Amino acid sequence: MYQRLGTTLMLLVFYLCWEHYESFNHVDRCPVTMCKCYPKTMMVNCTGSAVHYVPVFPAYTRTVIFTKTNFPKITGKFLFNLTLVQVERLHFIDTLTNMIDPDAFTNLTNMFSLEISRNGDLPQNVISNILQYSPRIRILSLKSNLWKTIRKDMFSEVHNSSIQTLSFSDNLIENIYGSYFSSLHFLQNLDLSNNLISNFNCTGFESTSISYIHLANNAMRELPSFCGPTGQSTGKIKTLIFRQNYLHNLDEYSFQCLPFLRNLYLDKTSLVTIRNNTFARLPKLEKLSMTSNGDHLRYIEGFAFNSSSLKKLYFGQNRYRFEKVSWLYGKLFHSLPNLLLLDLTGNFLPSDSQSLRELFTPLVKLEKLILQKTALKGLPRNVFQQMPNLRSLILIGNYISGWNDDPEVFGNVTSLRSLYLDGNNIKVVNKTSFQESFLNSLDKFCITNNPFSCTCDLMWFLDWMKSTKHTEIVNYPRRYTCRFPPEMNNVLLKNYNPTVETCSRLNFPLIRNICIAVFVPSAIILITISLAYKFRFRLNYWLHILGIKRVGYKRIKDDRDYEYDAFVIYSNDSRDFIFDHMIPELEEKAGCRLCVHERDFEVGRFILDNITRKFEVSKNIILVLSRDFLNSEWCKFELVLTQSKTAVEGPGVLTVILLEELDTAVLPSSVRAILDTVTYTEWSQENVRQSRIWAKVITALNAHGLDGGAH
Repeated sequence: MYQRLGTTLMLLVFYLCWEHYESFNHVDRCPVTMCKCYPKTMMVNCTGSAVHYVPVFPAYTRTVIFTKTNFPKITGKFLFNLTLVQVERLHFIDTLTNMIDPDAFTNLTNMFSLEISRNGDLPQNVISNILQYSPRIRILSLKSNLWKTIRKDMFSEVHNSSIQTLSFSDNLIENIYGSYFSSLHFLQNLDLSNNLISNFNCTGFESTSISYIHLANNAMRELPSFCGPTGQSTGKIKTLIFRQNYLHNLDEYSFQCLPFLRNLYLDKTSLVTIRNNTFARLPKLEKLSMTSNGDHLRYIEGFAFNSSSLKKLYFGQNRYRFEKVSWLYGKLFHSLPNLLLLDLTGNFLPSDSQSLRELFTPLVKLEKLILQKTALKGLPRNVFQQMPNLRSLILIGNYISGWNDDPEVFGNVTSLRSLYLDGNNIKVVNKTSFQESFLNSLDKFCITNNPFSCTCDLMWFLDWMKSTKHTEIVNYPRRYTCRFPPEMNNVLLKNYNPTVETCSRLNFPLIRNICIAVFVPSAIILITISLAYKFRFRLNYWLHILGIKRVGYKRIKDDRDYEYDAFVIYSNDSRDFIFDHMIPELEEKAGCRLCVHERDFEVGRFILDNITRKFEVSKNIILVLSRDFLNSEWCKFELVLTQSKTAVEGPGVLTVILLEELDTAVLPSSVRAILDTVTYTEWSQENVRQSRIWAKVITALNAHGLDGGAH
C-alpha cells in the first residue's frame, strides 16, 4: 500500500513540474511571425501592417516597439496582453493611430516611458487626457507628428505630472512659449530640435525644473532672451543646444540670465563676428562648441573668449586665418586660465615658434590640444614645455616634415601620454628626433601615413618600434610603409630590416675619411679650419663634387629617376610667396613636384647633405630673388650649386622670379651673371599678370623636360 502511495506522489510531482515547464516555455516564446525578440536587452520589436493586434510577449519583456503597424484605435482592452508582462517602455511609431482612450495605459503600472511618433492624424487633446490618467509617465516623446503648433492647454489640466523629459522634435512648430509647460513642475529636458521655430519665449519655464533645452536646426535669427519680465532668470538651464540656426554676431549682451549654464553648443550658426567678453556673463560655463561655421567667421576680438570657468573649447572647422591676425596671439587665450581641452581642427595657424608661443603659452592647465589640419609646417620650440599638464597632442594632417631634431620641441615634456603625427610629411625618425625616454613615456604614439625614407637613418626607429613594450604604436604595422627609395615604395616598415653590419659597410668611406682627418697634424688642421671658415660654402661644394666623382656618380638621364621637377631656392622672407602662391599654382594646379626645404628636407640629415642630395634629384631650379636673399649664407651656397648645374646642363635648367626691384649696382657678381645669362620674370600683384607669370614658369619647366627626356 505504501509503495503504491509513493508511486502516485511521484507521478503527481512529475505532472506538476511538466505543467510548470510548459507554462514557462509558453511565456518565453516569441511571436516570430510578427515580431523580433531580443532577450539580452529585454526588447521586442513588431513591424508591418499585418500586425493589427498585440500578441503575448515573453516574460522578460520590458521594452515594446510597434512600427508601421495598423493600430487606428488604442484602448485598455486592446493592450490587455501587455499587462501580462512588466512593460516599462512603450513605442508607437507610424502606427496609423488617430484615437487613444484616456485610460488605455492605466493598467500598465510599470510603464514610465511612452512614445507616439509619426502619427499625423492624432489630435493633440488625446495627449492631455492620457497624462491625466497616467501620471507615472516620466518620458514622453511626440516626434514627427506634423504638428505646426502646440495647444496652449495641452498640459494645463495635467496635475501631479511626473514628466521629466519631453520631445517635440521633427515637427513643423513655429512658435514656442514657456507658459505651455508651466504646469510640468518636474520637467528637466525639452527637445524642440528640427522644427521651424522662429519665436521662442522663455517666460513660464521658471515654474519647471528645466535644465536642458535642445533648439538645433530651427529658423531662429537671434538668441532668445532667457530673462523674465522682471529681468530674472526663467530657469536653471545647464545645457543649451543652438546648432544650425542663423546667428551672425555675438557680444557681451548675447547671454544674460543664464547663471547656471555649463554646456553651450553654437555649431553651424553662420557666425561672422565674436565680440569681447561674449561669454563673460556665464559664470559656470565649462564646455563651448563653436564648430563648422565655414567661411562665414571673419572677425574675433582679442578677449572674445574671456571666461575663467571654461574647461573645453571646440573651435574646429571654421577655416579662420589665425596666421593673418598676429595681434590676437597674446590676447585670444589669455583669459582662459582653467582651459583643459582646445580643438582648433580645420583652421589656419602660424608656423613660427614665436607666434605659437604667444598663442598657447597662457594655457598652463591644458590637458588635450588638437591641431589637426591646421596647415602647420613645423613644430614650435619651448611651447609644449609650458603646458605641464598636457597629456594628449594631436597634430594629424599637417605639413610637418621635421623639427631639425631640435631638443627644445619635445625635450623635458614629461606629462605627454598620447602623440599623433599621422598624415604629415615626416621621412626619417632617428634617435635625435626624440629622446628614447620621451617615447617610452607615451601610452600611445601614432605616426601613420607618412612618406618614410627606408634607409639606414631609420634603423634606430625601426628597432625601437619592434622592441617597445609599454607604448602602443597605433595601427602598426599596416599603415607604416616606405615611400623612398623608389624600389621600396609601399613596402611595410616591418619588412625593412637594416642591420648594424650592413649599414656600417655602407658608411665605411665616411668613417675612413673622418679617421684620416682626426690624425692630420695640428698645424695643418688650424690652417685648414681658418681657410675653410673663410671659404666654407665653396669648399663644401667642391668637396661634395669630389666625393661624387670618387664613388663614380653618373648624371641621371631619365626623368623617372628624378624625385622633383624643380628645387626652389628662396629666403625666409619669401615663405608666404612660396606657400600662398607657388605651391597652389605649380603643385596643386599644374601637377609639378617641387622641393621646398621647409617641407621636404629629411629629418636627421645635415643641411648641407640635404641641399646637395635634393639638387641631384631635382630636374630644374627655380630661383626666387629678394633683398633678404642676398643676406642668406645658405642661399649663397645654393647659388654656387646652381652655377655648376647650369654650366653642365645649360641655362635652361634655371628659372628666375624677381620678387622685388633690386639695384643691380649692389648685386654680387654671381647674381648679376645669372641675371645677364637667364631671362628672368618680375613678380606682379595684378592677378592677370600673375597668370601669365605662372604660364611662363610652367613653359620653362616643360621645355627643359623635353630636352632631357619624356616627362
